[in-house]
Amino acid sequence: MNNNALVITQIKQILNGSHKTYKYILVNGVLAKSCLDEINPIALQAGAPFPGAFDARSLCHKVLVPFERDFLDKVLGGSNEPFLNKPARFTHLSPDNAVRAGKDKAALLLLIEILSTIKTSMQAKEYLACILMLLQIQQERKIKEFKAIHYHPSIIDIYNFSMQFIQRSFQGETLTLLVATLEQLFYTSLPEHYTVMAHPVNQSGSSSQQVGDIDVYFNGKIYYSIEVKDKNFNQYDVEHAFNKMLQSSVKKAAFVYGMNAKFDASQVSNTIETFEKRGLFCIYQDIQTHIRNTLIRWPSCTKQHFAQTLMSTAEAIHCTRDTQQWMQQLFSTLNWDIED
Repeated sequence: MNNNALVITQIKQILNGSHKTYKYILVNGVLAKSCLDEINPIALQAGAPFPGAFDARSLCHKVLVPFERDFLDKVLGGSNEPFLNKPARFTHLSPDNAVRAGKDKAALLLLIEILSTIKTSMQAKEYLACILMLLQIQQERKIKEFKAIHYHPSIIDIYNFSMQFIQRSFQGETLTLLVATLEQLFYTSLPEHYTVMAHPVNQSGSSSQQVGDIDVYFNGKIYYSIEVKDKNFNQYDVEHAFNKMLQSSVKKAAFVYGMNAKFDASQVSNTIETFEKRGLFCIYQDIQTHIRNTLIRWPSCTKQHFAQTLMSTAEAIHCTRDTQQWMQQLFSTLNWDIED
């Protein structure tokens, strides 16, 4: 094996190894040497005790790191400041540098051998071209491996649908319908016997069993209630909802509001504090937070199951034709095949 072939084999060992900092030091050192013949690629700091010392950290941070991020898909490791790691905080590479015995020590000695072999900028340019080719191969392999992962984007698709769906209110129907659907899907995934009962929007008290806009039961007993507001509200709206829940022996309550709803946060917080002193555990949160908090707890759900539950819930709470048409329009726009 000639000398060039040996160095390339050694370069592959470093690039294919597990020590990320040494990968950056290798590429950075060869890059520096390819630019200036007088550079000594063994140097890590401008204060190294020999001619050709340079500030390796600045070169890496200003040139290599952004290049790796923009063109190599972070194939070296995606570090923002690799020269802040302990192996790079010496003035130069040396067998005497503190390093763990075994593979790390072997990698350090191999790195020193490689960089010491490169005597001219012309040699460095040839090795740099080889390094970039090897990194490109690694990048392509990484992309293929990522594509091979059996990835289910359903949760993200459902979240994106939900955020678009609530862009139109229809007198609060979309918000209530969505919250009810999310609760339905979450509790039906559990082995225990929960029942989610959603009520028609803007028809307070339409059911003798109604407590909040959405009530959740466990083994036939009220578990907690959710009030939904897609318009401006105040502390009295919160009081009215929570008082009704307390009177119905509810111990847990949620108040979910739309993205554009305006309210006095201080007054609402004080109201919640008052009710908690009376034994009602309360939360209030915007719909975006509520959606994300619910989705992250789902064990699994397909787009089709979500769509079918959304449609059946819309019928159960007697959503208007406008709301149902908006729902179907979104399914069509987003190319959801809801029959699968």
